[in-house]
Amino acid sequence: MMALIFCLFLIAMILAVQGKRNLAFYGFGVSLAVSLYWFSHHATDTLAILL
Repeated sequence: MMALIFCLFLIAMILAVQGKRNLAFYGFGVSLAVSLYWFSHHATDTLAILL
């Protein structure tokens, strides 16, 4: 899943370098949404630690 997030950010950066500004913004937004979802998925998991 992390590889997908990095690939989405890479695609957004490539689009920005090529001058496709609107597509780059949409790509960045999608990447950010996926990143936030993935963070909330991990931040709300219970830790399996026995202390």
